[in-house]
Amino acid sequence: MTSESIDRLSIRPSPDEAAFEKLFYEYHQKLYFYFRKQAQSEFMAEELVQLTFIKLWRHLDRLSDEVPLSSQIFRIARTTLIDTLRKKAAEREALQHVELPGEHASTENTVYAYYLQQDIQAAIEQLPPIRKKVFQLSRLQGLSYQDIAQELSISTKTVEDHLTKATKHLKLLLRYSPVMLWSWLG
Repeated sequence: MTSESIDRLSIRPSPDEAAFEKLFYEYHQKLYFYFRKQAQSEFMAEELVQLTFIKLWRHLDRLSDEVPLSSQIFRIARTTLIDTLRKKAAEREALQHVELPGEHASTENTVYAYYLQQDIQAAIEQLPPIRKKVFQLSRLQGLSYQDIAQELSISTKTVEDHLTKATKHLKLLLRYSPVMLWSWLG
């Protein structure tokens, strides 16, 4: 019996976390390199790996005994990549239709942009000092993860971790921003 069939038997029909963890370690690096070739960044590749394993865990009951497990995992990975790229393309498309404050923008949009900028700045100020610094160097100054890591004497993984947590924090705070609520209701 191959390692793959042992893994399949041990994670089905009732999910065994230890078997799933073994599967995670067996496929994590393979998936990471697959996504790294396709994605724009290490961070995105790692996010896609995590999403793939989340989908795999949620759909263990749908795995087929007749199809190799590796094929099924990479099929999930491919659809995860396609879904993510479509979502990002839709976001870019939506952003292209947003009118930015300028000479043709309405007063309402200018006021909205001003208050949104204020809310964003207030949310950034709430970040812990190192996370705030990493966020500012990356998002406001456009430095690469490696440049930030060198400047702050931390690893690139730590930079990624700080940016992930900062982004989640900002999204959470801005979700309840009066300006954001106004924009959804307006």
